[in-house]
Amino acid sequence: MNEENQNPESDAAKRQFENMKDAFRSGSQAGADKAREAAPTVKSAFAEALHDIAYGVAFGSNFVGAFAEEFVPQAVRDGFAKGASAGRAASDRAREKAADVITPTPPAPETV
Repeated sequence: MNEENQNPESDAAKRQFENMKDAFRSGSQAGADKAREAAPTVKSAFAEALHDIAYGVAFGSNFVGAFAEEFVPQAVRDGFAKGASAGRAASDRAREKAADVITPTPPAPETV
């Protein structure tokens, strides 16, 4: 590197270590200290983001429910209810068939 590209601050900040263990320990301690400093800020930002997500989900789900309740005709709502019921029934039948195939009933023991 030429003299123009060298950063005197980074050269002054570098330390010499006797062995790799000391360098690793120093770096580990510096990282832990920085994490402790940043933790409250990160924790606060995470809590705010989680709050906003929960608010959005609650708002959106209630909005859709209220919208459907007010603007969707009764015949359409009845159709959704009947379709959901039929879907659940078909799912139950398929699950029972699969359970019979996977775990068939054992034959009765023979009596002599």
